Amino acid sequence: MVDLARKLELDEGIKYTAAKNHFDNLFNGKKVKRILFFNPPDVDEEIFDYNIAKRGRANNYPSYGLGILTTQLMNKNYEVDVCNLNHEILKRIYDHKNSNEKNFNFVETWNDILNNKIKEFKPDLIGVSCLFSVTHNSFKKVCSYIKNNYQEIPLLIGGVHVSHDIYGVMNDLEGVDLVSLFEGDRALPNLLEVINGEKKVEDLAQFAFKSGKDIYVFEERMVPNSEDMSIMPAYHKMDIKNHSKFGIIGSWHGMLGDDAVVSTCQSNRGCRAACTFCNVRTYHGKTVRHKTVDAVVDELLCLQNDYGVTHIVWLDDDLLKDKERTIHMFNEMVRRNVKLTWDATNGVIAHSLKQREVVDAMHKSGCIGLHIGIESGNPEILKQIRKPGTVETFLKASEVLSEFPEINCRALLMLGFPKETLSMIFDTIELAENMNLDWNNLSVLQPWKGTPIYEQMSDEGLLGMEEGTLKTEDNEKAPYQLGTYSRQRAIETGKIQSNIDLNDLKGSFLDKLEIANFDIVPKATILDDLWFYMNVRVNFSKLLRENRPIKIKQQYQWLNYVSNKTAPDNGMIIYFYALMQKKYLGKVDLKTKQRLKESLNDSEYWQEKFNMFNLKLEHLESELFPNFIDNGGIPSNFEGDPSRFYFPKDPVN
Repeated sequence: MVDLARKLELDEGIKYTAAKNHFDNLFNGKKVKRILFFNPPDVDEEIFDYNIAKRGRANNYPSYGLGILTTQLMNKNYEVDVCNLNHEILKRIYDHKNSNEKNFNFVETWNDILNNKIKEFKPDLIGVSCLFSVTHNSFKKVCSYIKNNYQEIPLLIGGVHVSHDIYGVMNDLEGVDLVSLFEGDRALPNLLEVINGEKKVEDLAQFAFKSGKDIYVFEERMVPNSEDMSIMPAYHKMDIKNHSKFGIIGSWHGMLGDDAVVSTCQSNRGCRAACTFCNVRTYHGKTVRHKTVDAVVDELLCLQNDYGVTHIVWLDDDLLKDKERTIHMFNEMVRRNVKLTWDATNGVIAHSLKQREVVDAMHKSGCIGLHIGIESGNPEILKQIRKPGTVETFLKASEVLSEFPEINCRALLMLGFPKETLSMIFDTIELAENMNLDWNNLSVLQPWKGTPIYEQMSDEGLLGMEEGTLKTEDNEKAPYQLGTYSRQRAIETGKIQSNIDLNDLKGSFLDKLEIANFDIVPKATILDDLWFYMNVRVNFSKLLRENRPIKIKQQYQWLNYVSNKTAPDNGMIIYFYALMQKKYLGKVDLKTKQRLKESLNDSEYWQEKFNMFNLKLEHLESELFPNFIDNGGIPSNFEGDPSRFYFPKDPVN
């Protein structure tokens, strides 16, 4: 599957000789002493939305991984600095009160920031990291700019995205000199020691480079252990106090208040699960490796006492792995007076939540929110994707969590799996309704390179085809269903046009066009509409039935933030924000009523959706909301035969 460059199967001696010659040509005997790391902007100028950034809604995660590498290298007496271009752009937008979309130049801004940093620091080596494939175009442009303007400085790349698609990335990026693969705690210092002549070239590991059309990869792994991992990122070089001032971190950011100082932390790496759609095991390996509990709590106290952090987002992919260690860590947080609140945005494994003592320790240590990785409510799909849980496991977890209403619990659900039928999708809807969590984050499957499901779908011809595909020609506008630049937002704002022929469907795919057979696989072209239906069904409709005071408060806080920061023109969100205003405050403010009126007047899209579910502006104006809307409107909890719900004509190939 290598295109422009060739994967070489060579004698090891030839590879080592080629590497030595590469280093000699690149450094000419000069020692590497000063390293400057860059994180690129999350997206490039084609996707970047100034108004999202101006509202403070753009993601702004600290450069945690680069912070760890900085500490590792500083401990070996290298001089290192970190520049997060995403953070610096958002800071510029925030600081320039008179700026607007017309007078703000995205590309010139990051060019200026990058140039100033390089000239100030004068590095011997520049490193650029890329975490997600959505950042690839931005990553590519940053690397290209560096090579075009600083040819004399060698360029190193790394990160999750690079490690999972090494040949694709190196084929697409010109002028990259060095590639650090997978976790760099041990491998990157090792590479620098080889370059500086302190180790032999035969010691190379987790490293690649390109010469002409040939790619040389040194695949031996140098996996960091608990001692390697039990260090703090170089927080003093990361502007930790201000990341959450200029953007958002995690899924519960909007419920924390304007004065919250949010950061991230990690207690372990890896995941016990082997889900086919996930690349965590590809990157970290099959085991979960823990930092020491003392190191974790020391880091939390540092964030709290030295940087004023009030809330942290765990970066762990399997936070609750090892029951005894987990309870000990949370208890130590309490004993040592860690006052931070926290959430698990990346998600936790439901099996661990079946144990009440674990959830109790989480609650006492400051947990306010968590995602549960569920994905599907169909047993066959769960087995197919190797999900470490059953429907019974998920229901038991929700039963335990119901005893802790202060924790805002959300499910991670997917649709669009290979061979997933409408009936299977309705199994997921039924499970979500029976679990009755606070929210369900729905996404359409986006297979990542390096995952088993990507290989499966590639073999079955499900990638890049006109029909039956999850890869669309609109990916460059909005690559994912969730997040700051989500596909749904692009559809709402007209950047992506609906794939459905609305004339054929008389206005919408839920326009009372009934089908009898649910054992059919829906076309990829209607997944957006299925997503919308599920979102209304498992999220918004439950708000009509919500009467618990603590949950009404949580939902009010959540929708207040989403309505004002994330999607201020989203008619559905405005409507249900008004509902929660009524339930929490006793009235709907005039501004919210006016916003919905404007949204409906300006958007045929929202007019259609409101007609579909029988929602009306009059409900806000009269402040009389329906308890339940039937006959083609918002459905109640799952009851019996799903064939009473409506779908499009000819929804399959």
